[in-house]
Amino acid sequence: MNAKNLKIIGYVVLAILVLNMILFGMGLINWIIFWLVIASGAVLVYWGLPKMR
Repeated sequence: MNAKNLKIIGYVVLAILVLNMILFGMGLINWIIFWLVIASGAVLVYWGLPKMR
């Protein structure tokens, strides 16, 4: 993958995490879903993106 695709994936993960925080703040999702989304996003960015390089 080239740098442009990795940057797009990073921005999509960031948008999902921001949407997750908004939905949690509005009370539409519970705390378990909130932390699962944050943990899975962190795992993808920390271990997944470097391996896609």
